[in-house]
Formats: sequence, structure tokens, C-alpha cells
Amino acid sequence: MSSAKNSYAVQQLCAKLKNPDADLRYMALTDLISDIQRSGDTFGVDEATEHSTVEQVLALMNDTNGEVKNLAVKTLAALIKHVSEIRIQIIIDRLVAFTASKDEGVRDIASLGLKTVVSEITPGTPLASIACAKLAPKVIAQVESTSSSPELLIDALELLTDIVSRFESTVRTMTALQNSVLKAVTPLLDSLRHIIRKRAVTTLATLAACSDAALFNTLISSTILKSLKGKDIDKLKTSVSLVGALARSAPTKMGKKAAELVPLILSAASKDDDELREGALQTLEALVLKCPTELAPTMLEIIQIGTSLVKYDPNYAGGDDDDDVEMNGLSDGDDDDDDEFGDEYSDDDDTSWKVRRGATKLLSACIVTRADLLNTFYRTVSPALIARFGEREETVKVEVWATYTTLLAQTKVWGMSPQSSGGSDAGSGRLKRKRSSDGMEEDETPVGMLLTQTPAIAKSIIKQLSAKSLATRQAGFVLLHELIYVLDGGLESQLSALVPRIEAALHASDVGLSGAATTLKIQVLSFVALLARTHHAKTLADELPRIVPLLVDAVGDKFNKIAAGAFVACADLVRILRPVSPTPSSISPSLPPHLKAIYSATIQRLRSSDADEEVKGKGIICLGVLLFHAGDQLASELDEALSFLRDRLKNEASRLIAVKVVADVAGSPVCRGDRFDLWVQECLVEVSTLLRKVNRPLKVAAFGCISALLKKSGSGIPPATSQALLTDLQPLINDTDINLLPHVLDAISTILLNDPNSIAQVQSSILPRIFELVQSPLLQGPSLDALLNFFTAFVSAGAPPLPLVEVLAQSANSVKKTVEDSGTQSGMQSLATSSRCIGVIVKDAPAIADGVIKEYSKSIKGSKTPAATLILALLTLGEIGRTIDFSADESTFAKVIEHFSAAAEDVRRSAAFAAGNITVGNTTVFLPSILSLIQGDDKKRYLALQALKEVIVHSPPTKLAQISDTLWTPLFDNCQAQEEGTRNVAADCLGQLTVTNPAKYLPQLQTRLHSESRHTRATVIAAIRFTFTNDSSSYDELLAPLITEFFKLIHDPDLGVRRLALSSLNSAAHNKPHLVRDQLSTLLPELYSQTVVDEKLVRIVEMGPFKHKVDDGLDIRKTAYECMHTLLETCLKEIEIHEYLRRVLAGLSDEEDVKKLCYLMLVRLAQIAPTAVTQRLDDSVPAFTEVLQTTLKEQAVKQETERLAELQKAALRCMVVLNRLSSPANTPKFSQCITTVVLAGKLSAEFKELAAQTSVTRVTDSMETD
Repeated sequence: MSSAKNSYAVQQLCAKLKNPDADLRYMALTDLISDIQRSGDTFGVDEATEHSTVEQVLALMNDTNGEVKNLAVKTLAALIKHVSEIRIQIIIDRLVAFTASKDEGVRDIASLGLKTVVSEITPGTPLASIACAKLAPKVIAQVESTSSSPELLIDALELLTDIVSRFESTVRTMTALQNSVLKAVTPLLDSLRHIIRKRAVTTLATLAACSDAALFNTLISSTILKSLKGKDIDKLKTSVSLVGALARSAPTKMGKKAAELVPLILSAASKDDDELREGALQTLEALVLKCPTELAPTMLEIIQIGTSLVKYDPNYAGGDDDDDVEMNGLSDGDDDDDDEFGDEYSDDDDTSWKVRRGATKLLSACIVTRADLLNTFYRTVSPALIARFGEREETVKVEVWATYTTLLAQTKVWGMSPQSSGGSDAGSGRLKRKRSSDGMEEDETPVGMLLTQTPAIAKSIIKQLSAKSLATRQAGFVLLHELIYVLDGGLESQLSALVPRIEAALHASDVGLSGAATTLKIQVLSFVALLARTHHAKTLADELPRIVPLLVDAVGDKFNKIAAGAFVACADLVRILRPVSPTPSSISPSLPPHLKAIYSATIQRLRSSDADEEVKGKGIICLGVLLFHAGDQLASELDEALSFLRDRLKNEASRLIAVKVVADVAGSPVCRGDRFDLWVQECLVEVSTLLRKVNRPLKVAAFGCISALLKKSGSGIPPATSQALLTDLQPLINDTDINLLPHVLDAISTILLNDPNSIAQVQSSILPRIFELVQSPLLQGPSLDALLNFFTAFVSAGAPPLPLVEVLAQSANSVKKTVEDSGTQSGMQSLATSSRCIGVIVKDAPAIADGVIKEYSKSIKGSKTPAATLILALLTLGEIGRTIDFSADESTFAKVIEHFSAAAEDVRRSAAFAAGNITVGNTTVFLPSILSLIQGDDKKRYLALQALKEVIVHSPPTKLAQISDTLWTPLFDNCQAQEEGTRNVAADCLGQLTVTNPAKYLPQLQTRLHSESRHTRATVIAAIRFTFTNDSSSYDELLAPLITEFFKLIHDPDLGVRRLALSSLNSAAHNKPHLVRDQLSTLLPELYSQTVVDEKLVRIVEMGPFKHKVDDGLDIRKTAYECMHTLLETCLKEIEIHEYLRRVLAGLSDEEDVKKLCYLMLVRLAQIAPTAVTQRLDDSVPAFTEVLQTTLKEQAVKQETERLAELQKAALRCMVVLNRLSSPANTPKFSQCITTVVLAGKLSAEFKELAAQTSVTRVTDSMETD
């Protein structure tokens, strides 16, 4: 729409704005807003129309009709983006003037108008600068004016806070504005009205987030420190509150002042004023959460004040809390009387509970941020919290329990035995059932001290589980759930008192529509399930007559979530009542009735029509557990149960779970008999038909089930079943789904072994597709292994081997042209696959070996042999030579060596492979030839080293040990080779040899770690890195000192050496973390330093008219972050999580590869340290926003588009997880980013899809069998 047309249309609307009829004025405003929104950026009018419109809308701010006034505010917000700067100033001036009106209605609507205008201006735009330059001074003037009413001050402070908060980036550049705000607002901290002081604190905290260091220091030194050192209680309260607000808004700046402020806050917490104490505790909580690292020197004092004030109850005359609880148990004498006295006591004027609540929250903050102080918490905090488990104030009691639950959760993550993948200190990560201490050392661990305190915890909580409040009871069960999870038991002596509480909770009923009873029941059932998993059957035996009926009733509950929880609990109970590993245990005569009761309830609920899919899934799993563990005790019900499971295979909705359960039941060591065998055959036929389905998870599950059913059938599989199975498997023999292929081939191999008569069908229908498959370039890893197993099974079943070899040999013809013309890897892969298959066949049928060897020897000796045929011959001779001695025909080996000089690279590599593997068959005869080439022939040295690598990799350990000394010297001499490929092969070989005799070879490698030659250093590091990947722990003591040596090489002047050193540390952290843990205090600072961008390594390369930035340090940073990622999984306890998180957040702004790694680490950190991540979530917003708002140029190539899409998807996947931790109150910037950048942007649909997928995955995982 043109400007003239816009002006005409707006003029018509302006005329209606003067109409006496309020409805017409309202409609005119509505139409004006619609026109502005519809026109968007093209909306524009001439100056006269603009002036008239603004004046008319401003005039309506005083309209007699309230709806018209409200709509006028919205109209101004829409206009503000489309009018000139002069009109913006007029709007601001007029609205500011209205805010000073004595008419409350006008004042309110003007304040709303200003806030709406501010909210409509996009941050970072020129309009934002205008708002800060024009509006902010007007508002500041109102704040400074002595004539401003309290109401006007409150509105002005709120508006000023909105301006500073919304236009943070603009305010950050306007130092004069910052100083004006500080000067105007600071005096209001002394206002007599509490609400004004509170608003002033909020404004100053918002300002601090974007102020410069000088202004912040002025605020601290001139205002806060002065008040904190004074004696005026009101000023002290305000300053304490301000410190807490500053900690939340500007944690980095506040952290630098923590040393000065914390002692003063601690002093304030000791004053005899409950409100001041509460405020001081809240401020300390904020400081602990936001600045945990900086508060480390005073953390013990903070814990002490929290522990002291959690017991602060001056109006309660019940005696010293510390005497109420004994750590080894509770005295039974006066506890009930004390509880009764507490219930009767009530004092509306008592505010001490707020202090206790604040102290409890402070202790919770300490616990979640300082997991390294778990021992201290169990010595000091735990007894204090246990003493307050009987707290008379309900809200404080729940907070105390929640804090103790937090302590247990932290112990679960940080206080358990370290998990190791190897080494002498490898631990399981879970405390085994050990209820007595072997010594003082064990008692001093967090779990050891918790064990000592467990009787007191359990007895106190169990007594409180009879409270009237359902929420309180639920909190108690949550605490007990965490307790037994951490201890893997621990309530053996309390079961008799606990079961009645469980019974009462499961019989609770809802009052009204709260749903509290339902939530409580779900929590209790989850607790019962864990109780069953973590306690021995003997300890539960006496309580089974009460527990089983409760679970049976819950299975039939009308609420599906309750029924699902009951099924889980029943399944876990059955597992411990009748364990079958390693062999089925004998069963007590009292157990069968309980098992049958569970079975009856399960089958009845499964047959009902009102159960949802989750209930049916859990029920089928429970039925499977019953049959797997106690099928022999359900003889009369077995037919019914088996038939039900077989029928569920036909049900689309529950088929996937049914297939998995059938697989489990098929492996049951207690189910047997003719009827069961018949059921296995019926299921085998039914499951085989599922292989035709397109549902991939169902196919994978079906293969697992077929494998279990075939294993159970053994040689008893009927021929008809074999034929049906092979018919269903035949279409799946292709490389379309390479991950599914191993399952297909393994199933065929199993059928061949169980039913040799199926060989005819395999030969006619399966084998042709197998030969086609051999040509696939994708056939590697598990798929190739499965193919080799197939040929082994096929030959073992009686198939003639020679025809197989002849057909496989023809693969050379099919790839002949490919190899000769282009030497592509697809052709080479096909030849390598064929050679391995022929090698396996010859190994299983040694009678044909001589003929095959002669044939291929003839091929390599011919002068006109095609390249493809020659490569296949060389590879096959290598495969055969590994197990058959070629010394009788040394001319073949000599001819292989001659091919080291071939023109084609593929031929040369194949010759090296053949020479190495033939040498494995007889090292005495052939090894000297290879060593002479390494030492004397520069042109063939690399290939000779490749051959030697084959010798080292494939030689038996005993033979390798015999020849290791002979190999070591020539390999060691090649450390300084100029060719990188030669050095890499030498490093691999040296690493392999070092493992054979580490005591001898490791010191020799260590002596060259600091060689002057960078090539030698790199080769030695690569060799030592290989030793970390070996599972043996016999030489760990020799490796441990080398970790320290690597520290020095992190700063090696050569970038390649530095990266290899970091890579070696990563390997050590992954495979032998016990070697790294003790060194992490020294390692981590060095490692973090390698994640910082080194500008000296960034250079600009000119490529024609373009300039390209090259970062030589990127690989080093990426490797350092990879090492950090590994340490997070293997050495979690030794990591200071806050500094670690700081480097992860810094990596979000690095290059693409580093960003992806940091996304993964953030997801993991969100799981193990959610509080720490939540406190820093807003810091991640700029980096996420930059990635999500990145757009490519129109001429961007497809690869760039795909890379950006992949990066943005990784960022969204991370944000989906982080979004679960966020809330507008705690993480305002991140929540706003989700709303404005993600959900309102082009990636909204993808974000929602990822969120839905994550939710589905979590639900599906919860339905899996344990």
C-alpha cells in the first residue's frame, strides 16, 4: 500500500476517533491496529497524518471509556515502530506526563502505555537507542523528584527496570545513563516504604547485570559495604537483600566481591532479628548457587551457620534437638510425647519457622553445589537434618526432607565407588549388601557414614509416614526411595514398621480433585519395586502376606498409572522371590500361593478392556517375568499364559513388547516339557512372519526372539519350520539395512547348525543372494563377521567347499574393470571380502588347501594376470598363509615380495598383506626377508613395515614374545623416519610389541619422550597410546608415571605432538581412568588451558579474491574437549564441576566441531549436575542464539547447508534437554530465548518434534524389561 493510500485510510479512521460513540472509537482503533499489522514494514503516512494520528490516540488516553483507553495503549505500541523520532518523543513526553496525574486511572493507563511501548521495541535496534536516550531520562527525573508520590515512584522504578532489562545491550554502552540510574535509585534504598525499597533493589540488580566494573564497584563500596557495617537494622535488611539480588543478576561480578561481603552477611545472620536472619540466609543461598567457586574459602562457615539455624526454634520448649536422635538408633521413650506436644503447639506470631526454612534451603544449595564436601555434610549437616525430621511446621518439615533427599541424590552421583574400566581399583559403582563396617576407613566415606545413620533416618521417617498430609507422606517415601537406592538396601530391620505405612498409603483416597492420593500411590509403588530389588527375599518373607495382596489390589486399580506401577513392583518382587541365576533356586512352600495370586491379577487385568497400552505393556512384561522365574510353579496356568503371549504376537499395539517377552520366556531355565516345546515352535512360525513388516524396531526384536527360540529348539526344529524361516529370511539378504544384516545371517547359520537337512534350500535360494552380497562395499565389521560365520556353518553342515571357492573367485571378474580403471575402494572391498570367505572355507576344509594355494600361486606368478585377479590371489594367499606353512614353496613368498614394486598401489598393499600373513605361518623362514627390507631398502620400507604389522597383529602371543626382540630394533630405528606413514606404522607396531613385555619396552619408549626430534616424540607417544587400549592391568604401575610425562608434552612446541599427547590422555581416561584420577588436580588446569582459542595460531590465507581464516589450534582444542568429555564419564568425582562447566559454556562459541562436543557435555551435565547447569543457563543464550539465527548466502553449496542444519539440530537437541531445567523465574534469558528465538522462529517445528521424540523415548525406555 502506498504512502498516499495509507494516509487517506488513516485520516478516515482518525475522523472516527473523535466520534461521540465509544463503540465507533473502539472499532476505529481496532481497524488502525489491523492496518498497521497487515502492512508491516511498508506502513507509512505523511507527516500531517502522522501528527494527527498520534495526537488523536494520545487524546484517547483520557477517554471516559475504559476499553477505549486500553485499546489506545495497544495502538501506541503498534505505532511506535512506524512514526518519526519526533513523534516518539511526543508519545514518551505525553505518557510520562500522564503518569504524574493525580487521577489514578490516568496514571495507571499511562504506566501501562509506557510498559507496552517498551515491550514492543526490539532490543538492539535504533529504536531501542531512542528509548534509552529519550524515555529513560524522563523516568529517572521522576525517580529523583521529591514531589513524586509513592505510587509514581513504584511505577517509575518498574518502568526503569523494564528499560534496563529489555535494552541491556544498549544500556551497556551508555555509561552516563548507568550512572544516572545509580544516582537516582540509590537514595530510595533508605525509603520508609518497604515496597519502594524492594523495587529499588530490583532496579539496581538489573542495572548491575549490564553496568561496567567501575559502577558496580561504586555500588558495593559506597552503598552496600557501608550499610552492612552499620547498626541500622532496616538498612542492613535492605543491603542484605540487595546483595542477594546482585548475586542472582550479576554472579561473575559479585563473585569477585564475595570475600568482602560474605563475612558481613554471616554476621547479619547472627543478629537477633528473624526477618534479617531469613534475608541473610536467602542471600547466602543465592551466593552459594551463583558463586560456588568464589565462596569456597568461607563454605565451612556458611554450612555452620545453616546447620545452627536449621535448629533455631526459640519458642519451642521441647529440649535440645541434638538429644532427640541417636545416630545408631532412636530412643523410644519420649518421642511420641514430643510429637503430641508439637502438634498441640501453635503460635501465629512465631516467625522462627521462616528462619529454619531459609537455613534448610541454604544447606540444600551447599549440597547441590559442593559435592566434594559430602564427607563434611554427613558429619555435620546430616545429623542436624535428621534431628529436624519431626519438625512441627509442615512446610519446613517437607523442606528438610527434600534437602536430605538432595543429599542422598548427590551421594548417588558423586559419593559412590568410582567406576573403572580396568585396573586394580575397578569398582562396581554400587554398594553391595554389606551392613557392617570392616574398619574406620570405610566409615569415613559418605556411604559408610550414611550406613551408620540409616537406622535413625529410617525410624524417624517411618514414624512420620502416618501424617495426615498426603504430600508429607509422599515426601517421606521419596526420601526412603533415594536412601535404599544409594545403599542398595538398608531397611531390613524396619520392614515390620514400614509395611503398615505402605498399606495405609495404598488405601488412601483423594479429597476433591487434588489427585494427591493417586500421586502418593504411584510413588509408593515405585518405592516397593525398589525395595524388592534391593532387599533379599528372606528379609521380605514375613511381610509377603501383607505386601502381595496390596500389589494385587493395585494391579486392578482403575487408574492406569497405578496399575502400571503395581506391575513393575510385582515383576521386581517375583525376580527376588525366585532367582534363577546361576541356577534356579529351590522354592519355599509358602511362595506358590503368592505367585499364583500375582498371576491371577495379572492375567485378569490383561484380559480387561479398560487397560491402556502402558498398562498392557507392563502387564505383559510382568507375565513374562512370572513365567521366566516361576513357570514350573504355574503348571496349571502355564497353557493359558503361553497361549496369551502367543496371541499377543498378533496384536499390532502390543506386538513389540510381546516379541521381547517371548524371547525372554524362551530362555527360561524352569519352563520345559512337550507343551512348552510346542509353544516355542508355534511362536517361531509366528515371529518369522514379522520379518516382513516395515517396522524396524519390531524386526530387530523379532531377530532377537528368533535367536532365543532357535537356541531353545536346538536340533528339534521341524523341517517345515526351517523352510518357513528361510523363506522369510531370504528377501532380507541385502545391504539395504546393513545393521540388520548380521541378524539375518546369524539366524541362517543357526538354522544350518540345528537342521543340516536345510542345506538344500540354503543352496538353492539363499546362496545366490549371499554371492551377490559379497560384492557389496558396505560389508564390514559385524556384517562381515556374520558372513564368515555363515560359510563356516554352511561347510560344517556338509556343503562341498570347492564350488564355493570357485564362485567366490569369480568376484575378481566382476570388479576387474573397476579396479583397473579407477582402483576404487568398492572393488577392493569386494575382493577383500571374497578372500576372507575363501580363507574361512579353506580353514574349515583343509583338504582343498593345496589346490587353492597352487591355483593362486600360479596367478601371482603370471606376467599377464589381470589386476583384480592378482589382488584377490594375494589377499587369499595371505588369509590361507596365516594357518598353513608356505615354507615348502618359498618361490611363492618371493613372488609376493616382487609385487612390492608393482605400479598399482592396491597390488602393493595386497602384497604387503600377503607377505605379513604368510610370515605368520613360519616366522623362522620368512621374517628375515621382511626385516632386511626394512633396514636396507628405502623404497620398500613402508610396505615391509605394513607386512611386519600383519605379523605382529596376527601372531599368537607366545610366538610374538619369542620374536619381539628381533622386531624391536628395526622398528625403534624408524621412529625418526621423515615419512609420516612410515612413522605411524612403526608406532602401531611398537605399541603392539610393548604390550608383550611392558617392563622391558616401556622404559625404552619413555627415554625418547623428550627426544629433540619431533618425529620421534610423536611416534613414541602414539606407541604408548596403544598400550592404554589393552585390557590387561598387569603393567599399570609402569604406565602411571608416564601420565605425568604427558603433562609436559601438552605444551610441546610442535602442534602434532601436542595433539597426540592430548589424544593419549583421552585414551588413558577412557580405558584406564584409575591411572588418571590421582593426577587430575594437576591435569585439569592444563587441559582447560588447551581449550582456549590461541590467536597466535589463527592466520588469514588469501585464496584469490577471498580471504579464509585458518585456525591451526582447532584440532588441539577439539582433542582437549574430547578428553574433557571422556573424563566426565570416567572420573566424575574428581572434577570440579563449576570450572568444568565454565569451559563447556566457552566452547559453545567455538568452531562447529567443538560446539557439537559441548552440546553433548551439556546434556550429560544437565543429568548429573542440574543445579549447576541451571545457574549458568542464561550464559548460554548468546551462543545458542547465534547458531539458531545463522543464515547462509544464497550461493551456499549443499554441503554448507547440510552442515548448518546438522549443527542447528544438535543445538536444538541440547536445548530440549536444558529446557526441562529452565523456568522464567530462575532462567529468564533462556526461557525468553526458547519463546522468541526457537518457538517463534523457523526451527519451531523441529524443536517440537525433537521434544516429542525425547518424551516418547523416555516412555519407551520405562517400558523395557530390566
